[in-house]
Amino acid sequence: MAIVLDPDEPAISRGIRTVGIGKKGSQNLTPELAREIVDELRSGSASDAAKGAFFAGLCAKGIDPAEEILDLAFVPGTLKESSKLLEAITAGSPDYVKDICGQLLAGQTLDKDTAYKLGQFLFSGDLSDGARGWVASFLRVRYESDDEYAGLLQAMHDTLAPAFKILTPPGEPVVQIAEPFDGVDHSYMITPLLGRALQGKGYRVVHQVGRNSGPKLEMNLQDLALALGETAALSNADLALQKPQFGFFFHQSLMSRAMDRWIGLRRQIIKRPFLATLERFINPLKAEILIVSAFHAPYGEKMLAIAGHAGFTKIIIVRNGIEGTIGFPLLRDVKLLLAARQEDGTFLRKELVIENHPVVDTEEMIAKPKVSANAGLIQSHVKTGTSGNKHFDLRVKLTCKGINRALEWLS
Repeated sequence: MAIVLDPDEPAISRGIRTVGIGKKGSQNLTPELAREIVDELRSGSASDAAKGAFFAGLCAKGIDPAEEILDLAFVPGTLKESSKLLEAITAGSPDYVKDICGQLLAGQTLDKDTAYKLGQFLFSGDLSDGARGWVASFLRVRYESDDEYAGLLQAMHDTLAPAFKILTPPGEPVVQIAEPFDGVDHSYMITPLLGRALQGKGYRVVHQVGRNSGPKLEMNLQDLALALGETAALSNADLALQKPQFGFFFHQSLMSRAMDRWIGLRRQIIKRPFLATLERFINPLKAEILIVSAFHAPYGEKMLAIAGHAGFTKIIIVRNGIEGTIGFPLLRDVKLLLAARQEDGTFLRKELVIENHPVVDTEEMIAKPKVSANAGLIQSHVKTGTSGNKHFDLRVKLTCKGINRALEWLS
């Protein structure tokens, strides 16, 4: 199937969308696009991060003879010798980072310690972004290992600001809800109402939010929180204060400047890197309970492992949610992957199936949902118990009921 590209995008961005998909989706460049990329590289308009992501995807796919024209952008012979190409892309990076990039090129996986060391570089002030793009693309194309996730997550935790490293104030159990930061583009979010319901059950709810790195740029949970007038937590100490009606919103930009800087890099890299998974597991409060979503089955298993590394002891992963969020669909059953840490450190697991008895004929699809409209539905629901939108209200009811069943099992 031909990949549909936006002709107004930079050539190297279209190149990433063509060669950086993965083993089953990457395609060869057309001769026309390859020539455009050469011109862009020669002009110097392509960012280092984009160059790293593009050539990592190209190497992972395998360079087609028709793509060898890209060698015109380098010293002759660079493209045919992987060590020269790697040096050209990662110029200015520390030697150990170049070595790790070489390991990824050779198809090797990293142990936890090496991944942690790599993470220290990725989130450092070193501006060698070519290596960052290379690493993010290679890891994504071949899928990250559990050890790589664990090491990178540890490095990310190290970047937290001091205010988000202090002890959590004593009080009710903390539930962390983390929707995908890239948001939604054809549905409304119910997450604040889930937070409100859980707080009524005797929990302190914390939402992990951040700026949207794309590709879904309509809105995300941070946009919705701002539209609702919710303010960002300034410290872990905020949990000693009165609970906000929807829960506490922990903004990535306040927690970690290093992670927030990656938003700009991710927009250049185009394809979702490891951060799209890991950022939701940052656990500054040492919360016990995590609620998160995973649409694709293999990611559910990965998320259970990552959540354990992050210190969560009770885990709820919503499978087959609406557009990858925590919200439940109305026309199909939902699978919840549950895990509870036991005294010996192992996890007791259960797959809880929430059966659906459809009361609607079609699933709601919203073309380019507006954050103001979403906020209005939530505010109406708070005031009157109904939003006036049948699908929205049913989704709130089903999701809250299902999550409560999961929490009862975990307890």
